[in-house]
Amino acid sequence: MAALSDALCLAIVAGAIAASLWAMLSSRRRPPATSPSGGSPPYAVDAAAASIGSGASGMWRSRWSGVRPAWLLASRAAAVVALAGVLLWDAMTYDLTIMVYYTEWTFMLEIVYFVIATLFSAYGCFMYSMLPEIDESIVRLSDSLMEINHGADQKGGAGLNQLGRFMQIVYQVLGGAVVLTDVVFWALIVPFMYSSHFSLNAVMGCIHSFNLVFLLIETTLNSLEFPWFRMTYFVLWTCSYVIIQWVVHVCGLTWWPYPFLNPAAPWAPLWYFCIAVLHLACYTVYWAIGEMRCTKGVTTNSGQ
Repeated sequence: MAALSDALCLAIVAGAIAASLWAMLSSRRRPPATSPSGGSPPYAVDAAAASIGSGASGMWRSRWSGVRPAWLLASRAAAVVALAGVLLWDAMTYDLTIMVYYTEWTFMLEIVYFVIATLFSAYGCFMYSMLPEIDESIVRLSDSLMEINHGADQKGGAGLNQLGRFMQIVYQVLGGAVVLTDVVFWALIVPFMYSSHFSLNAVMGCIHSFNLVFLLIETTLNSLEFPWFRMTYFVLWTCSYVIIQWVVHVCGLTWWPYPFLNPAAPWAPLWYFCIAVLHLACYTVYWAIGEMRCTKGVTTNSGQ
């Protein structure tokens, strides 16, 4: 019976990986399409999703015409400081073994995102300061000015685009992973595993709320797309975590950070299947938030 449970859990994870890889490969063959709302379509191809907003300037400019690059820089820098402080508080409250949790993995990934985004915003503020004092609407329509400034060096421009593409992928992974983390924590672990596994305290409350708060602020302000296709990276991120958990347990770790990940646990295949379905729900929620922001942004900007 244990062997069957292990095999079913393995099949679910392997199937998720295979489906994600197939979606990634097949999406590259589709022609790009646009959404009527101005946002990315749910079937956006990787080539379209990889484009850096309106050039590299999409990494540091807000969707909202009234929000200057310096404001986005301040928001991102504040997120880095706050999230790093909470993670340090978390590590000091417990110890470095706390880093085996999916929450901490996702939290560190979010810090990486905001560090890169802050660097892009700092670069953008520098570029913005070099523009002549002209009407903001003209600046927004003149992406070619930015491309000339940052793309004169072909090698440097390619490196900037690659970093921007990585930043977009991380951002889109976080959209699903942060929602998944908080849903599992507040809807599953706190109500049903509170007394037997942990006691809720301030640091746990902060780490399972600040992650979503700062990401929602970022989503509200930035101009990055949130294509449906990128859910594949989110699935691969979680599958990587699960596989590493299996490996470290084979190597001798005796306890599971999440008891329902133990293939020997009662109803383990059902747990794995439910978590897989939850990935779809969590990414859909954040994708819908991104689409609403796109629609709102188009309406607001078109009226100016």
